[in-house]
Order: sequence, then C-alpha cells, then structure tokens
Amino acid sequence: MPPAYVHPPTTSGIFTIRDTTVVDVRTETLHPHQDIHIADGKIAAITHTGATTDEQTIDGHGTYVVPGFIDAHTHALNWPKEVAGAYALMLANGVVGFRQMSGSPELLTDRAAGRLPAPTGAPELLATCGTLLTPMNTSTAEDAAKEVRTQHKLGADFIKAGMTQHDGFFAALTEAQRLELPLDGHLPGDVDPREAAQHGMRCIEHLGPGATVYTAASTEEKTLRAQPQKSIKLPKVKLPGMERVLNALIARLVINPAALTSTDAAHELHVADTTYDEAKAAELADLFIEHDTWQCPTLIRLHTQQFPDTPAHQDDPRQRYIAPAELKRWRKATKRFAKLPDKTRKALREHWDAQLRMTKLFADKGVPMIAGTDANGAGWVIPGFALHDEFDLLADAGLSPVTILQMATSNAARFFGRADTHGQVAQGFHADLVLLQRNPLSDHTALHEISGVVRDGGWWSRADLDAILDRLAADPSAR
Repeated sequence: MPPAYVHPPTTSGIFTIRDTTVVDVRTETLHPHQDIHIADGKIAAITHTGATTDEQTIDGHGTYVVPGFIDAHTHALNWPKEVAGAYALMLANGVVGFRQMSGSPELLTDRAAGRLPAPTGAPELLATCGTLLTPMNTSTAEDAAKEVRTQHKLGADFIKAGMTQHDGFFAALTEAQRLELPLDGHLPGDVDPREAAQHGMRCIEHLGPGATVYTAASTEEKTLRAQPQKSIKLPKVKLPGMERVLNALIARLVINPAALTSTDAAHELHVADTTYDEAKAAELADLFIEHDTWQCPTLIRLHTQQFPDTPAHQDDPRQRYIAPAELKRWRKATKRFAKLPDKTRKALREHWDAQLRMTKLFADKGVPMIAGTDANGAGWVIPGFALHDEFDLLADAGLSPVTILQMATSNAARFFGRADTHGQVAQGFHADLVLLQRNPLSDHTALHEISGVVRDGGWWSRADLDAILDRLAADPSAR
C-alpha cells in the first residue's frame, strides 16, 4: 500500500466559507464579503455575507478565493503505483488538476476501467495521451497514422509529439485532424512552427523546444532552416522488448535533454537569439492567434535544464520531498551537463533571455497560453511547488499577475473544454478552490500564500497542508 500522506479533509459535504473576497479571474474584479456555499463537491451558491444555516463553517475573513490551479504539463502517472507523493505535493500547493503528457496502452486501458490510483485529495486527471510519438512509431506515414488510430481507439484525449521528424510529424497531425483528436507536444527541429499551426497543431510545449520557434523570428531564418537538422538517434525497428528498452532510455534522457545539446544546436540558438526580429515574432504570434495554437512555456523546466548546477536548484530545500533514488538520477544528469563544452553551456545560459522575451511577446499579443511544469521525472522540478516556480518565472518575463493567474485557471478550463464547469468561482462550478492571504490581482506572489484548499468539495486548512508536507518529508517518495 502507498503511504497515506493525505488524510481525509477536516470539512466536507455541506459547508460555507464565510466572509471572503471572491476573485473573478475573467473580469479581473474583486467581490468582498461573500459567503461561498458548498454542497456535494460544487458551489451551491454565493451570497453576500450574512447568517448561514450550515453547521460547518470556514472563516474566510481576510482571504481571497481563486479557482484551484491546473498544471497543464506533468508526468505524474508515469509511475502510477508511486504517485501518492506527487499528488500530495500538488494538493499542498493548490494544484487540483493536471494534463498527463506521456502515456501507454496500459494507462489508457486502466483509466477506461477505473483502475488508476485516486488517493484522498488527488488532483483530477484532465487529459492524457497514449504512447509518445517517436521515430519508432512514425518511421513511415503509414506507421504514424496507424499509431494515431490506435490511440484514438484506446480513448486518448490527445496525441503527444515527441522525438519525431518532419514527415512523421505531419502524417500524425493529418490523421489526428481527421479524427478530430488534438495533437500537442514538441516541434521537430525541421518543422516551421507556422506550418504546424496552419495544419492544426493545438499546443506547442516548451516554446519549441530547441531553436525552431526562435528561428521563425530571426533575420537569418533562411540560412538557419537550410542547416541539416540532427535529432536524438532512436531505433526505428521494433524488436521484442524494444519498447521497454526505449522507455527506459527516454526516462534517462528527459531528466535533462539539454545535456545532449550539440555544438551545432548551440550555434543555431546563438544565431537565432542574436538576429531576433520583433516584427517577425509578432507575425508569428498573430498566426498562432489566428489558428488557436496554444503555448505551454514550462519556464521552470527550461530553467532547470539550462541552469541545473546553480544553487537555486542544487540547494533547494524542497528536495526533502523527493525520493532519494530520484535525486541520485538528477545529480547524475547534472554531471553529464557539466561536461558540455563551455561555449555550449554559454549559449544555453544566454538563450534564457530570449525565452523570457518570447514568452512576454506571446502574452502581450494575446496568444492563448497555459501554465505547466513538466514535473515528475524532470531534474530539479519539484511537483506541486514547480507551478509556483513557474508563476515566478512568468513574472520575471514581464507577465502581469492576472495573466499568470488566468494561465493556471480560466485559460486552462477553456483549453480542456471545461469553461462551463471549471476555472471560475461561481455558482454551479466545481468546488476546487484556493484561499489566499493576499490579493493575487495586484501581486503574483500572493499565489504562494495559501490559507487552505478545497478539492472536490473537501477542505484542507493550512495546518492540514503543512501536516501533509511533514509526512512526506519523513518518507520522501515523490518523483
């Protein structure tokens, strides 16, 4: 049995949060002195503070209520039997839902059968894909289309593009479009992001990754596009047991893919970053808006890849929640990164400013964006807490507090097709809420100051959340 880090909520069923300020994340307005009446996991009513007949009452005086946070890029269910630690960290940090960014036939089958773990206080699985698209299952157009059809039959919510190349990527995208199945994920290095958007790619993760998005905003784009693109070499032939070997290899690589950065790739980043054309970047943003192509920047993931050996990550006290064996893998990957040539590591460090600049431009232009972390398996990315790290990095990029809040709440609800039931503090909506000590519309750091969490109609106070963290620190198992 997995550890029971999260105990049952101290209050559930029918109760009222009295005299709080409701934050309307869509209209960017505050509604003080409100009573939120909760029943059976939903917001039954919101009224001006007054007398209540509910026997159970939470004192919300001085607090601000926002929708629960969504981490739109995680890998929590890569290890279903070991997910309790990650789920506990999510609850303690106000994360009430997530998108699973890697899957398998077994994961999809178990979800359909109701066999996925659902410990007390677990976040809601909002969407999951099947097997990652790689050269192994997209080596031909026929193989790529077949893989998409297989995942569609198994109930995948979307297709995840990973280590694909141009032809396999577009074959999968075409078939996904035919089946009305979204395709999210990584842009291959030989794919123009404009072409991907025009063909219907729904969401680009990690601002690429790599140079391709930045190349589209470079005055030297033609020269950069003409360069041969090298990708991670993976087997294309299926042999008995090969998928298990491939999954183990990918798990090792994803701890820090930046450790595999070639000198050519680093040079491309440098050229793209130093030949930035804001007008071209704005045109790219307009195209994303036109085709409703979302962005999930995962800045915390990018930072831990490009700066893994900095004290901010190496000396992070929150490592006490991570399984010792996992920490060992992270340290090993960091040693591999340290062996990169100085010039390569310099290009990666300097690329950070370009990533912040692109994130701000997309936000300012109105490109649809969601917040994600790539937690679970990514080196130095601490589940739950990482979403708050993402908030800080988005602020460093220049995004406003309300934009950051919307990315993790109302934008996410719209992205997942749940805008009528999630992402607002309103009557009839799911009772997934976070109580904050300060106004998050004036300062994004208020998002860190959690007084309590309502998840699926159950209430955990600050003291309850601290107890969860204490239990996990005593028996660390998160990955």
